[in-house]
Amino acid sequence: MRALKWVGGFVLALVVALALFVAFGLNALRGPISRVASQATGRELLIEGDLKPVWTWVHPRLRAEKVSFANPQWAQKDHMFKAQAVEIALSVAPLFAGRVVLPEVHLARPEVNLEMTPDGRKNWLLGRDQQARESRIHIRRLTLDQGLLAYDEPGRDISIAADLSTDEAGVLFVAKGVYKGLPLDATGRGGPVLAVRDDRTPYPLKADAKIGATRIKAEGSITNLAELSAIDMAIELRGESMAQLYDVVGIAFPKTPPYATSGRLIRSGKLVEYREFKGRVGESDLAGTLQVDTSAKRPFMRGNLGSRVLNLADLGVLVGTDEPRKSTGVLPDAPFDTARWDSVDTDVRLRAGTIKRPKQLPLEKLATRIVMREKVLTLDPLEFGIAGGRLVGPVRLDGSKDPIRADVKMKVQKLELAKLFPTVKESRMSVGDVGGLVELTGTGSSVARMLASAGGKIGLFVDSGQVSGFLMELAAIDLWGIARVKLRGDEPVEIRCAIADFGVKNGMMHANALVFDTSVVNIGGSGTVNLKNEQMDLKLMPEPKDRSIASLNSPLYVRGTFSSPKPSPDYRRITTRGVGALVMGIINPFLAVIPLINQGPGKDSNCAKLISEATSSARSAASGATAPRPPSRSAR
Repeated sequence: MRALKWVGGFVLALVVALALFVAFGLNALRGPISRVASQATGRELLIEGDLKPVWTWVHPRLRAEKVSFANPQWAQKDHMFKAQAVEIALSVAPLFAGRVVLPEVHLARPEVNLEMTPDGRKNWLLGRDQQARESRIHIRRLTLDQGLLAYDEPGRDISIAADLSTDEAGVLFVAKGVYKGLPLDATGRGGPVLAVRDDRTPYPLKADAKIGATRIKAEGSITNLAELSAIDMAIELRGESMAQLYDVVGIAFPKTPPYATSGRLIRSGKLVEYREFKGRVGESDLAGTLQVDTSAKRPFMRGNLGSRVLNLADLGVLVGTDEPRKSTGVLPDAPFDTARWDSVDTDVRLRAGTIKRPKQLPLEKLATRIVMREKVLTLDPLEFGIAGGRLVGPVRLDGSKDPIRADVKMKVQKLELAKLFPTVKESRMSVGDVGGLVELTGTGSSVARMLASAGGKIGLFVDSGQVSGFLMELAAIDLWGIARVKLRGDEPVEIRCAIADFGVKNGMMHANALVFDTSVVNIGGSGTVNLKNEQMDLKLMPEPKDRSIASLNSPLYVRGTFSSPKPSPDYRRITTRGVGALVMGIINPFLAVIPLINQGPGKDSNCAKLISEATSSARSAASGATAPRPPSRSAR
């Protein structure tokens, strides 16, 4: 509607003429008016029909017929405006303050063509310098009988044409075209009178639009059509993926399954709010309120979101794309699309009750704060329940760097052994809490590539508990023990301490310590885990404390890929006597889990005692001393 301001540009001159020619002679002014407008704007204004007054008792009115206003030379179309007739009403009092107030403007069969070039030139800015200035012309109400409104912006692949018509109920419109390369179709109805610059009277509007695969329904009101200073509308959105909203609203959302939401869109000045919306994304429900402040260079979105049931698969890769994997690995390899990360700054809190993912390891009670600043994405804290415990800590992705730099520091707190492996029957009698930490830094365009370059440390420990005796006999490959358990029944055995501690460098995990010490068997280990090709090569050395003659005393190898690990024994019998002491003796006293163990049960910690014994044995071995051996069975 701003493009129609030119109407007032020649109105002031017409008012002066009207004072001189009260009843006749206005047609003689068509030429002078056209020359004045052309000199001021550099474009031709033509009034080819009659120019005459229309007498009313309220405001002076003027009617100009067959009016046209040319486009600048750079525009694609010849005319910015055409109409069979333009009829205006004028308020006299504001003229003394230098303002032109038009209480009403009526257009007969208007055609308005708006254009914007890739370098930012706009045909509705009438000054030769293309500077936007506060207008002294104010159109209160605008009516029309039938018309055409077109908008073209080649730089953003936008070209839309709308047919306008009126009936007793109001203004009808049908729009078709292309919006940012996507096909657009829209229909709707507005009130009978367009309140162009009325800050007090909301204009009713109902619309149904489809942009690409995104469907929008809206019903409510808009105040001040020229500036959209206030909006209050019920909105329904649905589409194939929330990522497609980037082309509609210019804000990046993650790739998702089909979604549908409904809420209330409120705008007051520069603040836009999607209030109390509810919806579904795939199998997940989502509700909350989002606010977007558009006053800064980059929009700032804040809000609170909640979900009763959240399926992680429905969120896709956060603000990323969904390109297929080029390998058969299990680590996510969909690249993040950081080009969109500077479309918005965010501070959004998300809470979810139940989290759906593979049944083997369900998650729950997700809580995080999602912050985006200058293309740096931070989840701090990121917290979720898993196996009766929780993982908590910050995750930071710096999209301003190429490739992305990722930093993760997560604490593992009180994971329950029995719940870690719910599909393994023998694990159900396991008792004990798993603690630890994950501290990694890497670079790459996806999670898989970040891990492939990662450095840092990973440590897990169990300080006390119980585990299936059958599993321990099986790990020791103790044939007699296995048979005995099967005959008498499985009974839990005590866990003294379990430690899995890895140093990570360039995507390669090297075992600092792999120890599982129970009342029936010691299991030590060594080896590597390759995060680049998702291969593992681990060697576990069991030492049964009950020296059964049926024990094969064989190493157990775990090799293969993350998706298909292959455990296998070495059937060549070897002597492993004393291997438990040897394994415990090589424990690095600077293990990542030591600070966490010290924060745990304190002086009575089994793992703390075991590490102390191991490091003491290591020092003794280094000085040439012989560590005392436990008495043999014959000596007991």
